[in-house]
Amino acid sequence: MYPNPHPDMCPWHEAAVVLGAPNIKWCEATLCGWISEPANTWSNLAYLVLGLVIGWQNRRAAHFELRWLGPAMLLMGVFSLVYHASNNFLTQVFDFLGMYLLVFWMLAINLRRLGWVARDRQKAVFVALCAAGLLLVHLMYLAELKFQFIIAAATLAIVLSEAMARRLHPVPLGNFAVGLVLLCVAQAASLADVTRIYCEPGSWLQGHAAWHVLSAIALYFACRHYRVLLTAEFRGADHGTN
Repeated sequence: MYPNPHPDMCPWHEAAVVLGAPNIKWCEATLCGWISEPANTWSNLAYLVLGLVIGWQNRRAAHFELRWLGPAMLLMGVFSLVYHASNNFLTQVFDFLGMYLLVFWMLAINLRRLGWVARDRQKAVFVALCAAGLLLVHLMYLAELKFQFIIAAATLAIVLSEAMARRLHPVPLGNFAVGLVLLCVAQAASLADVTRIYCEPGSWLQGHAAWHVLSAIALYFACRHYRVLLTAEFRGADHGTN
């Protein structure tokens, strides 16, 4: 169905035969080694570093909504790193799961802020979104459709739900706006890579690697937004009970 990116006799060739090849080939040349795409692999360290920073900043947070942001970003970085090192469909599924762990959590927070989801149902809705997203990845893979659009749709849903939630409860949008601008730049770099507008297969300057670094910074600012928003919300709730 999809071409195996790994040459014969290379470490990950058989895995791509058994588990399936990924549905997309980024510009970076696939090397015959355990790290098949070095730039696209090691650029995920940005998620790990900033995930640790977010986790440290929220370590004393009163609610799980904030404490989950750091671990979610760490898992996203780990799964993406493993995927780009191995380039097969199974690890690609985990790559998408890693993204879901953060973006669907942000979406679940917004749905709860809008009053569409009760707080005690928020985790269940989050799990359901992740499960539905994984099922959709499998179905779109079989249909040879680009399931990368799922993340674009989830991001748009976060932006729209944030705008709707702000109408009910105005909050500062500085961090969110910075994150959104950076995410747009990151998306442009990734699109330039996949469309081969910019493509230097042997270079460490890869458009998708730039996506990793820039989107990690964008998500850091998004997490700052939720930290400010939810901290104020929890304080307001505490004052309301006094």
